[in-house]
Amino acid sequence: MSVLQKQADLGRTFFEINQNAFKEIISNQRENVQKYFELNSTFSEKLPEVSDISGFMTLQKEYGTSFWSGVKDATKTQSGIIKNAFEESGEAVRKVFEPESES
Repeated sequence: MSVLQKQADLGRTFFEINQNAFKEIISNQRENVQKYFELNSTFSEKLPEVSDISGFMTLQKEYGTSFWSGVKDATKTQSGIIKNAFEESGEAVRKVFEPESES
């Protein structure tokens, strides 16, 4: 395979990796926004039930715990997507620079 063909294939591979990673990230972000609105909706429905400061603090603590759990999960997922794309890119580069076997 010629050098120009390898470069073109590498460019196409990078484009596909980036496109797939971007689609996954956007999909994940959409899910995260939906979860955020659901979380806020759930806790705003519970707010009228609070009758004292202790109940409010408990509700606030539950909200904070749920919120940060969601942030942690989202960050973990985003990191996994980026890591995957990085590994796929590394593999694509290694393939380009592997010596061709003689047939």
